Amino acid sequence: MKKSWALIGIIAAVFVIGIIVGVVVYEKPSYPKWVGHSKSGKWTAVLSYNGEKYDDVNYSGDFIWNGSKKEKKKVYVLKTQYWVNGKMEAGDKTVAKERVSPDTGFFEYSEAPKKGEHPKAVIYWEENNKVHKEGIPLKRKNSAEKYT
Repeated sequence: MKKSWALIGIIAAVFVIGIIVGVVVYEKPSYPKWVGHSKSGKWTAVLSYNGEKYDDVNYSGDFIWNGSKKEKKKVYVLKTQYWVNGKMEAGDKTVAKERVSPDTGFFEYSEAPKKGEHPKAVIYWEENNKVHKEGIPLKRKNSAEKYT
């Protein structure tokens, strides 16, 4: 009888150790995101880890349209920019009129902002033949926090 309890204990210990090892080996690291919302409420800017590594440069930024689907059909993105501490790091200087899409980005393959830096995404868009510009300050969020 004592041997069967010992065997059950060993099996339980191996099972628990297997779960712990599995979680440690397969758990993905948690990368922070930088998120901001436009004053108009029509845009959310998200700078996040994209999972691809190219010489430790692995963050990219995207704009998310928060307006209605009906409005979206009348919206054209003219240009996007990414600023850090008042200096433009990337973006368009000339206008390129494009429809809003999931690929509406402001920066690709960037390094994450460093402590003390103030990143900002800027979007220029046209809606009903009127040009709009919004600068969206980005704030650091843990990836577990909701950002939309």
